[in-house]
Amino acid sequence: MIKSITGSAKCNTYERAKVVEAVLKAVKAAGGLPRVDGRKVLLKPNILSDAGVDRAVTTHPEVIYAVGKMILDAGGILSIADSPGAGIVYSPRVLKKVYHKCGIEKVAEELGIQLSYDTGYQERSFPEGNVMKRFTIINQACNADVIISVCKLKTHMFTHFSGAVKNTFGVVPGLDKPVFHSRFPDAIDFSEMLVDLNELIEPDFVVMDAIVGMEGNGPMGGEPREAGYVLASHSVYGLDISAQTLINMRPESIGTTMAALRRGLIGEVEVEGDEIVPILDYVHPSTYLPRAREPWLKKKVYRNLQRVGKMYEPSPVINTKMCIGCGQCARICPVKAVEIIQGKAVFDLTNCIRCYCCHEMCQYHAIQMKRSLTGKVVHRIINT
Repeated sequence: MIKSITGSAKCNTYERAKVVEAVLKAVKAAGGLPRVDGRKVLLKPNILSDAGVDRAVTTHPEVIYAVGKMILDAGGILSIADSPGAGIVYSPRVLKKVYHKCGIEKVAEELGIQLSYDTGYQERSFPEGNVMKRFTIINQACNADVIISVCKLKTHMFTHFSGAVKNTFGVVPGLDKPVFHSRFPDAIDFSEMLVDLNELIEPDFVVMDAIVGMEGNGPMGGEPREAGYVLASHSVYGLDISAQTLINMRPESIGTTMAALRRGLIGEVEVEGDEIVPILDYVHPSTYLPRAREPWLKKKVYRNLQRVGKMYEPSPVINTKMCIGCGQCARICPVKAVEIIQGKAVFDLTNCIRCYCCHEMCQYHAIQMKRSLTGKVVHRIINT
């Protein structure tokens, strides 16, 4: 198995000088950036939507600035690009709006680079993939010599954790993403697909904005939570393990981490720099199951959850007072289980696959997650 090093630096503010200092410390502790001199470098942030920076939905622009400056100072030819979350049209007009709202436009100006609004993509074959043999990838990722991911620490309703491995999903064009949820409705299979994608793309380095993360029912509907770190690594899998430890999640309970471990892509993870102190009261998503050292009754419940999955898993419920009928949830749903009727979203729960894409992309917090009575009983047994 492959050993990796996570560089860690404490930081509890987005003040530029402090962020630059923390990024430098974390990157140095991780062994330094890969060679970028004279090479085309894609800095790939997490830009889920055009949510404001204070909501902890996207990578903070000050972290993007700090990493971008490091790349330029090292002689790299820098570009910044991402395809926003599923359900968002991948077009120059939309990209311009999103980059402006998320602070990317201002960062590019300060760094003296031109943002690309190229929305082309290419088909890439990957015969070694476990569950996917071909991906559609945005041009900026295809044309880069070096890819540096700048991800955000967040919880996630479907994959439970969103970090370095999940951030790579952003190289898939926006409206292609729901297809993957339709093809892989099971979180374990979806996680295998994400690892296939990372093995195809092979991000060269990753920096995580864990200064303020998101807790609860992320990656859009959770709450900001100060975590106080910048993390860095040459391994997306190793960094995720370190971040999962930070927010008191068991790595063996996260699908992407387990997929990487099964394939021998990661082994021992060492932390250099500041000690990572777990945040014991970090709020996990309501779908999260720790799956570790359970007594006999809990193990029996787990074995039967597959059979009663739809009864256990939370279901999307619309808050009609907050829903404005924008149609984002209907556009993103991979199985067309949502429609807009009389200006409000209506769910067909018999067809819903519980991928939570609708919840992920609703900016108005109009979609809530609720369990049935049976689901509440099972959840109480598991968490007692």
